[in-house]
Amino acid sequence: MRLLIEAHHPAHIHFFKHAIRIWQAGGAEVKLLGRDRDVMRRLLDAYDYIPSEIASVQEKNSRFPLQEMFTRQLKVAQEAAQFAPDLVLSLMGSYTQAAAALRIPSFVFTDSEFQHFNHRIAHPFATRIYTPACFWKDLGPKQRRYKGYHELAFLHPNRFAPREDVLTKLGMSKGEYVVVRVSAWDTLHDVGQSGFGSALDEFMAAVLQHYRVVVVPEKGLLDPKYRRYQMNIPPDYYHDALAFARFVVTEGASTASEAACLGVPAIYLNTTSRGYLDDIQSRYGLVSCHTHARDALNKVYSWLSEPPDPQDCQSRRQRLIDEHIDVTEFVVREVQEFLSR
Repeated sequence: MRLLIEAHHPAHIHFFKHAIRIWQAGGAEVKLLGRDRDVMRRLLDAYDYIPSEIASVQEKNSRFPLQEMFTRQLKVAQEAAQFAPDLVLSLMGSYTQAAAALRIPSFVFTDSEFQHFNHRIAHPFATRIYTPACFWKDLGPKQRRYKGYHELAFLHPNRFAPREDVLTKLGMSKGEYVVVRVSAWDTLHDVGQSGFGSALDEFMAAVLQHYRVVVVPEKGLLDPKYRRYQMNIPPDYYHDALAFARFVVTEGASTASEAACLGVPAIYLNTTSRGYLDDIQSRYGLVSCHTHARDALNKVYSWLSEPPDPQDCQSRRQRLIDEHIDVTEFVVREVQEFLSR
């Protein structure tokens, strides 16, 4: 079995990393095509068991990276032709055309309903499209729903237990700090959207009165006045740091879901919404979603005066785990069954 994986974002590496180990243990040949974006290169260095190649570099300050898109499309096509995989896997699916042109089947795993452009250019060429059961959109006969969230591919307790030595790396104690995740707002799907904006100062001032703060800026882009708060640990320890936070405030949807899957409450501030975050909010109360900074600030003030109870959050997290699947196990089984036909 030969599998080619196209990873467009750091979270995509996490999604596949445990499945890759299982496939390799079964004798499969796997190759991952990465991207020089944010911490992707450092993550691939940390997970050195993953055979990988950086296929493209994200252009700086470009919301419409057409040059990179074409470069990457060509690279995926070349790798598909040379590596001759039995199946191509991705989360974005932006490069399914190359697989289709070479008559190689492809699976796309998506959980972001609002990425309309990507859906239009990728899904017609995919063999199967997998989405969480809570995904709003009907994507037609190729769509297959499963009872899970992307983050349960790597944060399900079958796959992850937080390492307490991260606290030494942070120089902090459990529950002493709040994680603030700031997005770069420089991709196509970010056009016209917003998060903290100028309200970041008020967020930081409010939280710092009660807790220490660890800021996680996408691609390291951060106002110099907040540099001293920036997280400075190996990238593969990021989820360990999340696991011991008091709570999380984030512009990034993946971080909100990651925190919830760890039993850490999160405030999500972004004008884009996601079916999986709405699901976590309505069923487990581990995420509080907001489209306006003032509403999110009010929630921060509420949690500062009356913090969510950690034991209650862990109880809610356990119910979330009990009611969903180990997504890695599901991905491995789907690939095996498809290729065994």
